[in-house]
Parts: sequence; structure tokens; C-alpha cells
Amino acid sequence: MPSKRPFRVTRDVPGGINPGSFGRKARPDASPAGWTERMGASGRGAKEVLVKISGGGRDADGVQAHFEYIDRHGKLDIETDQGETLHGKTAATAIINDWTLDYGAVPGAPHSRSKAGPDGQRRQPRQAFNIVLSMPAGTPPDKVIQAVKKFAREEFAHQHRYAMTLHAEEKGKHGTHPHVHLVVKAEHEYGGPRLNPRKGDLQRWRERFAEYLTELGVAATATRREDRGFVKTHKKTPIYRAAHRAPKTVQPVTLLTAAGDSAFMRRKLEGVKRELRATGTVAERDAYRSLNNVRAQVDNRYQEAILWLRQQGREGEARRFELMHRNLPPVRSEKELIAEALLSQPRAIQQKGDDRSRLLP
Repeated sequence: MPSKRPFRVTRDVPGGINPGSFGRKARPDASPAGWTERMGASGRGAKEVLVKISGGGRDADGVQAHFEYIDRHGKLDIETDQGETLHGKTAATAIINDWTLDYGAVPGAPHSRSKAGPDGQRRQPRQAFNIVLSMPAGTPPDKVIQAVKKFAREEFAHQHRYAMTLHAEEKGKHGTHPHVHLVVKAEHEYGGPRLNPRKGDLQRWRERFAEYLTELGVAATATRREDRGFVKTHKKTPIYRAAHRAPKTVQPVTLLTAAGDSAFMRRKLEGVKRELRATGTVAERDAYRSLNNVRAQVDNRYQEAILWLRQQGREGEARRFELMHRNLPPVRSEKELIAEALLSQPRAIQQKGDDRSRLLP
């Protein structure tokens, strides 16, 4: 037998040996087979999973405040990466002490690195990331938490500390909307790179979460918005929520406008109105060119999927994908969609007497 020579990993090697890789993939599954299966599941009625980063504390107090929010100030359980279940008003403090988040107060420590914020001031980087993994109403909460546990273990075990809480309470007419708040420590436990999620990571997380739900018998999938023909840009959570609130300065209306109580959206609507008054149309060449480039990539993915299905002898599914491809809506920028809605209501673009509640249907 060939001899096996031992070797030593020095302590100054960042990361050292990572015993918890669990075979993680570095990027989303972009193969024709994976993409086809996800889109096919969506066409069969599988629910889209949601994974988003809702924020993250920049100091120990901020992280503790979030833990106190997600456990309803001690009323809900917090499950840790060590398999412990913490309950009560001291649970958040116990996790902060265990994670030694006050380490960031030491000058020159890894946590003390800072960057410039929107106001130009230097700000501490996030010490933890708040991740929300969610499914639509009707999904069994126990299946959701099981899938999140596996996701967290496969993605972060032996690298980043984490803890989670399940929210499955009734939300009025919306019913039970199960989602899990997962808090992940940004600093690597063994000197490796800090957690720094990018757009590709979020898509990969969605795919893994959907995969683990499917293993539990829940029809779930994770497709991209552009693959389904959606062109509206994603809004940050505060803007999205404000846009769906009734304006405070007008009488409540039964049908909310796209502006709602969002100053950001109102400015965008007013800008489109001014452009329509001046020229009768809107020009957004750069955005339209970018959207066309994205649609060209989507077209290629559909063609690859159709070819792959035919190679597998799945002619019926190939024809269904051809129909899905033909039925994609035409490319429209957000400004064009706003302009089309405004032009359908001539009174909404009048110079005077504008009523915010009639800007958009």
C-alpha cells in the first residue's frame, strides 16, 4: 500500500481544514436539467420559496435587539447550531455572550473594520445577518423548520454560528404564513472569510431551501423572476411596505396605489408624469437595453431546456416549454409600465388637481 505522509496545518493558515463542507456547491445549479426541473415544478403549481436578508446588527446591542424581536421577548423558542432550545427573556443575552459579539469593541480586532455609509460616515460592518426563509400560507410549519435546519447545517456548520426561530402565527385573513428567522454570525469561527452574501448566493440558498422542502414532500421551487417574464425591479423592504400602505394625507381608498405612502415611489411617479406631459412618452434606453440582454439570456435557457427535454425523449414537456416561452410578456421597463397605467387614466397626468389616490390602478 502507498504510504500516507502526515502533514501539519499551521495556525496562521486562514480557515485551516474545514471539516464541515458537507459537499456544498459554490454557485447555483445553472445546468439545463436543474433549470428545467425548477421551471417545470413552477408550471405544475409548486410554490416559490422566499429567501431574503432583512438586515443585520452592527454591534452586540443591535443583534440582541433582533433576537428579542424574533423570539417575541422570550415567548418563542430559539434553536441554536448546537442543538439547544433556549426560551425566556434571557435567551438573547445568552446567545450574545456565547458568540462573544462584544469582541468588536476591541480596537484593531477583526470586527472593528468599518466602511463608509450613504452619509459618508464610517460604519461598522454587520456582526450578524438576519435571513428570512419563508413559504406561502398553507405550508406545514414543521416541514419549513426542518428544511431550514438542514439548510443552515449544510451552509454554515463549523464556519459561522447561527440560531433560528419559527414564526407560524395567524395573520388575519392571510392565515398561517410560516417563516423562519435565521441569524448568522458574520465572522468565521476559524479565521476564514467573513460572511458576505451576494445575489448569486441568495439564488443558491433559494434552490437549496426548495430542494430540502421537496425532500420532505412539499411542492416547492426556486425560479428567477426574469425566467417567469417579470420585469419589475425589486424594492427594498421599507419602500415595498410603504408602497402598499394607504397614503396618510388622503382619505383611505379601497384599492391602494402603486405609490401608497412611499415618498420614493411618489417621486418616481411624478417624474414619469412630467415626462409624459412634455413628450407624450418615456425614454429609458439604457434600462431597456439591459432588459433585452436579460431576455436574450432567458431565451437561451428556454432553448437549451427544450433541446435537453427532446434529447431525453420528453416531447410533451418540450412542447409545454415552447408554449411557456411564447407566452412570456413583452419586455417593459418599470417606467414604461407606469406610463402605460397613467395613459389609461388621462386625468392622472393633468397638470393641476392631481389626486395621489388616482395615480395608478
